[in-house]
Amino acid sequence: MDLKNTNFFFKALMLLGYALFHPLVWLWHKMCKFFGSLNYRRIGSRVAHIVGNFMHWVIFKVLLPKKYRNITKKEIYRIIFKADTPAGKRFDIWLLIAIGINMVLIMLDSFEAVHDNLRWVLMALEWIFTIIFTFEYYLRIYCLQRPWKYILSFYGIIDFLSIFPAYLSLLIPATQTLTVLRVLRTLRIFRIFNMKRFLLESFHLLNVIRRSITKILIFMLFVFIVAIILGSVIYMFENGRNPAMTSIPTAIYWAVVTITTVGYGDITPVTSMGQFISTLVMLLGYSVIAVPTGIVVGESIQEYRKGKPVDKNIVPEEFNEYDDKNKVEAGQDGEEVRYCPRCGNIEHEAGSRFCRFCGTLLSKERPSGWINDFFEG
Repeated sequence: MDLKNTNFFFKALMLLGYALFHPLVWLWHKMCKFFGSLNYRRIGSRVAHIVGNFMHWVIFKVLLPKKYRNITKKEIYRIIFKADTPAGKRFDIWLLIAIGINMVLIMLDSFEAVHDNLRWVLMALEWIFTIIFTFEYYLRIYCLQRPWKYILSFYGIIDFLSIFPAYLSLLIPATQTLTVLRVLRTLRIFRIFNMKRFLLESFHLLNVIRRSITKILIFMLFVFIVAIILGSVIYMFENGRNPAMTSIPTAIYWAVVTITTVGYGDITPVTSMGQFISTLVMLLGYSVIAVPTGIVVGESIQEYRKGKPVDKNIVPEEFNEYDDKNKVEAGQDGEEVRYCPRCGNIEHEAGSRFCRFCGTLLSKERPSGWINDFFEG
């Protein structure tokens, strides 16, 4: 038997025994078995319950004045989720103002001089806003009978993403800048000011782009192929004469930059043939811009020529603010609801003719926002 093979065999046995019987390996196997047997769903439910109880205690026992601590879930729901009441509209407007101030603070923190001098002040203000948005997110969950439908909805995901990066930055500091995702919450401006026409037109445009996406992708694939060919051709003429053209991928990068009319200027052809090809690529760049625009415009014109009215249900349900169907606006006895055309108050009391806040004559029709009325003409 070969001595080298025998030594290798014994070394392999020693390593195997070391791996099987070493205390650290044994401990690792035990830990994996323990963590694998845990009921993570139950643990997560317990943690969520503890956090929820703590936040409920802070809000209703510490932060809120005593006269507001008996507020019901239905009242919280109407303030937070309904923008057709004075309290709800004020809440949404102040929320937008807070988001705007928060965005300004994040941008100021990116300046080195401001960061060095006001670092702790900006950090404190940032965490104050984070805590406010966290409490607001909890109240949105607390006042609903089916909170998971809100949590998994479009706006629910946006609300979660607006606070999650701040807590993630405790582990990964670089993610602090992702708090700018809070600006997505300003999409509620369409609901706050009842700008339904703007929302309908925006989704009408998205539908046109959705129908045009196949043609645009085919065209972009063609442009990509052309960029590879042009990059390879110009590399053939520039190789050995232009030190900037070091490889075909570099030449393709130049072709893409030139076709898109960006023109960084970091790579420029030096040969006559290369400059001629550059001229052709620059002219080709204008068609790259014009063709996708023409495709979208053509689809839009074709739809308008059909003469179909604008579909009122064109906005997907998930892009609307969450509405808890179990919380009806009418009273328990189903009395008729009347609206104030001036302040937007909703009256449930039977026989009410005038608004309790401003004294305006009530109406059966829900009032539309002033911005929507302005653009109706």
